[in-house]
Amino acid sequence: MTPSVLSPAVLRSYAPDPDRYWPVEGSSWLDEIDLTVTEAHTRMGTRALPEDEWLVYDHLASDEVLLRRRLLTEQRAHVLACSPYAEKSAQEAGALVDRWLATHVPVAEQGPETEEVHPLARAGARVQEDLCLMVHHDGAWRLEGAALCFPSLWLLAEKLGLPTALVHQPVPHYAEELSHKVDRFFDRLPAGRPVWRRNVSVWPALVLWAPCHDLDPSLWSEGSPRSGAPPLWIRSERQTLRRLPESGAILFTIRVQTMPIAVLMERPDRARDFAAWFRSPMSEGRRRQLGSQLGPMLAWLDQVAATA
Repeated sequence: MTPSVLSPAVLRSYAPDPDRYWPVEGSSWLDEIDLTVTEAHTRMGTRALPEDEWLVYDHLASDEVLLRRRLLTEQRAHVLACSPYAEKSAQEAGALVDRWLATHVPVAEQGPETEEVHPLARAGARVQEDLCLMVHHDGAWRLEGAALCFPSLWLLAEKLGLPTALVHQPVPHYAEELSHKVDRFFDRLPAGRPVWRRNVSVWPALVLWAPCHDLDPSLWSEGSPRSGAPPLWIRSERQTLRRLPESGAILFTIRVQTMPIAVLMERPDRARDFAAWFRSPMSEGRRRQLGSQLGPMLAWLDQVAATA
């Protein structure tokens, strides 16, 4: 197992309160997850996105914005980067976030003013999304800037400046099935027409900031919010893509949303879908991530599905 860039104790100190993530509200995204089983191992699955739905500012905003500001202050070297290639697009992205918040989120619901000066840090300290900038130069789309507070098992320092194919190198079958499609999609994406997609995984821990290659077992959850359910967490990234009209860069936003797998006790239909998806070739990498917890999870999903 590759060690975390920081110790498990440090990562745990930034873990959110599990009680805030029981889906009393804000659980509608569970139905947005596409669990259709196909022969492809990976796919883009992008959909058009109305401007007013570009970002998600919800009941967890106060908690998550505060956590992001802590990370930008205390772990800045791990969560913020901007190369000279991305400085212009960072200013453009920051202004875009400011305008969207001013239009779609009442001032009373926004957090207090931030003292951040860099436009990417300022924007990343005001929303729940991570913000990544893909800039085309030297013949490729490259990750050249990010306010990345909630990465899903990857390190910003390792990816900065790399082309899309290498940024996604750990994703099984990405190179042969999706790499060229993504690059062509970036080339053709028009300004003013944002799109979105979702991915999904199941984690053995509630961790938002995970700058590592694997989760240390000491971080794994010891219990579940509901008795009888595995101590696992559904984690989904709501990703959006939009071209910045002035710089031509692609702004890639990532909103991490998570809930305990126990919620499926109330959704046997989705439990059935998850069981089929995890058994399919599409979930090759996700199965490895769960290790010894995979078998018990599948058995539990089958039991819940049978109650439908």
